[in-house]
Order: sequence, then C-alpha cells, then structure tokens
Amino acid sequence: MAFFKRLMLGLALLLSCAAAASAQSTNSRINLLVMSDDADPDTVPRNNRIFNRVQLQLSEYLNTRGFQVYDETSLALGITPTGRVRRRDAELIEIARAVSTPIDAMVVYQIYASARRAGAADIRYPEIRIAGRVLNVRSGQFIAAFEVGGFQLPALPNPCGAECLLETVGTHSRVLATDLGAAIAQKLEGFARQPGIAGGGKDGVGGGVAVAQGDGCANLPTDFEIQLREFTTSEVDRIESEFVRWGCYRSHRTVRMTGNSADFFYSTSSDSARLTRNFRLMMELVGLNGQITFAGNRLIVSKVSTR
Repeated sequence: MAFFKRLMLGLALLLSCAAAASAQSTNSRINLLVMSDDADPDTVPRNNRIFNRVQLQLSEYLNTRGFQVYDETSLALGITPTGRVRRRDAELIEIARAVSTPIDAMVVYQIYASARRAGAADIRYPEIRIAGRVLNVRSGQFIAAFEVGGFQLPALPNPCGAECLLETVGTHSRVLATDLGAAIAQKLEGFARQPGIAGGGKDGVGGGVAVAQGDGCANLPTDFEIQLREFTTSEVDRIESEFVRWGCYRSHRTVRMTGNSADFFYSTSSDSARLTRNFRLMMELVGLNGQITFAGNRLIVSKVSTR
C-alpha cells in the first residue's frame, strides 16, 4: 500500500511538472509589452516612484509565468522620446507597432492612488486601484481587462509626509500589481487556448486533422490581410481551398473580389514566418508561380506569368 501511494504521488508530481512546462512553453511564444496609460491627470504619472514599483512587479510576474516581456524604453530608444508622460492610447499603440521586435500583445494599465481622511478622527487611509487591459497589437482586438483594489488598507502613520506616502503606497501597490499580473496571465492563457477551426492541417501545408495548438502556433490569434494579384477566379479558389487547411487556421472572410484579384481577412494562430513559408510551399504544390511580399500584417502574392 505504501509503495502504491508513493507511485501515485510520483505520477501526480510528473503530471504537474509536465503541465507547468507545457504552459510555460505556450506562453513563451507570446511577446508582451507592458505600458502605462497615464493620460488621465488623476492617474500616477510615468516614472513616478509608485509607477516604477508597479511596472517592475507586473513585468516580473508575467516574466515568471513564461511570457516574453520586453522593456519599452529599450525597444523604443532612438525612435521616440523615452521620457514622455501623460501619453494617450493612440501613442502607446503606435509605439508598440513601430518597434523592431514583433509584439503580440500590449498590457496597458492605470494607477489611481490617493489618501482618504476619516470623518471622526485625524486618520488617513491609502486608497489604490490599478486597472489593466490587454490588446492585440496587430489587429487592435480587445483581449482582456481586469481591476484590482478597492479594499480597506491599513491607516497611514501620523505624521506621514510626501516621502512616507510614496513608500507606503508603493508597498501596497506592488502587492496589487502581482494580483493584476496573475489575473492578466490567466486571461491571456485562456484566450490563447481557444480552439482553432476543425479541418486545419497539423503540419505546414495540407492535412485534414484538427488544429494542433502549440505545435508551431503563435497562440494568440492574429489577423492578416492576404492580397492575391493577377490570379484567375479558378486559381483563387484553389489557393483558398488550401489555406483553410493549414495548421493554426482560425477563420477567414473575403474582403474584396474582382476578375483578377482577391483580398482576404485571414485569422490564424500561426506566426508570420510559418504563414509565408506555407504560401511558398502551397504555390509549388498547386503549380503556380508567384512573388510573395510580406510587411506588417499584410501578405501580397502577385502571380508571375510565364510563356
């Protein structure tokens, strides 16, 4: 009986380690950029001491969950002023899309901090709230949102000047940043685990089995604009019948169709390298000559005619 118990405990431990390794491997394919939206004058501004503690703790927690977390200052150095504060959403999105490292999702948060005075005594209580949301950088798709705070915190020391207030609020906000990171990580992992469309191929081109999430997939669904140029209607049909069978495929829709061109809105969990490789192999498979150009989230395939 004792041997059987040890065996079951050992199996449970192995399964737990395997699950943790699988989750970390899945998360490691997602590049995150953690940024602060401090446009609201009531929020804690960027580079404030409280902001720095939240930024570091939130980034560290997401990093320990296996996500690839990048530093905004390092990535944006040389392309935008790094000391700007009170930035709006549009500026943050533009930066995330402009940096050279391909960012899958941006974690944007706001910090609200104040001190509330008790009505019957000279006692002040810190109040902290951190709101965060996650956006798909390429498509602008809303992924998740969460908020922490709003509960009673211990009273501030008396007296408590500016230095005391910054340190006390910073300590509490660091704890809240960990809670926010846990919620965001859980939502991101759940969003990435959404099943693909049945019929996608497991390998590069072709197939006929269900999508194998995590097998070369980027996990977060990404929207690409596929433009086919100078192809006949029958050739477009052949190409379309192929790319719906690829691994990591989610969905697609026709945006525009003319006599010799077609534009598609293509959603996939595949990364750009796999997508372009599949197109090259597919063109050879169906016996067509084409020049493939890729930039941003747009893939253009132009037919090359031969005599």
